[in-house]
Amino acid sequence: MKHGSLFSGGGGFDLAAEMVGWTNIFHCEKDQFCQRVLKYYWPNAATHTDIKEFNGETYAGQIDVLTGGFPCQPFSTAGKRRGTKDDRYLWPEMLRVIGKIKPRWVIGENVYGIVNWRHC
Repeated sequence: MKHGSLFSGGGGFDLAAEMVGWTNIFHCEKDQFCQRVLKYYWPNAATHTDIKEFNGETYAGQIDVLTGGFPCQPFSTAGKRRGTKDDRYLWPEMLRVIGKIKPRWVIGENVYGIVNWRHC
């Protein structure tokens, strides 16, 4: 199985993928420290730095599982729950990349607050 990760952070999904025997093809992470961690553990995976600039078409039809934990702050019950009005609302970017890559499976991770957010 071939795996790609968006909003990769320190590589939680990438580590899980490796543990089950999948190949990490790419990761997309904006934070420079996390980029260094990802490059250290998965030097053969391509690094992409900004979801807004990541086209994804290069990987069309090549990724079995695409994972991503898009920013939770817009929906978190611990925050202001500004939803789509929050600058960190990046779900549309993840959806755009899903459409370009067309993976067999998508695993998205977010906070409980996303299921009961009411477009306030």
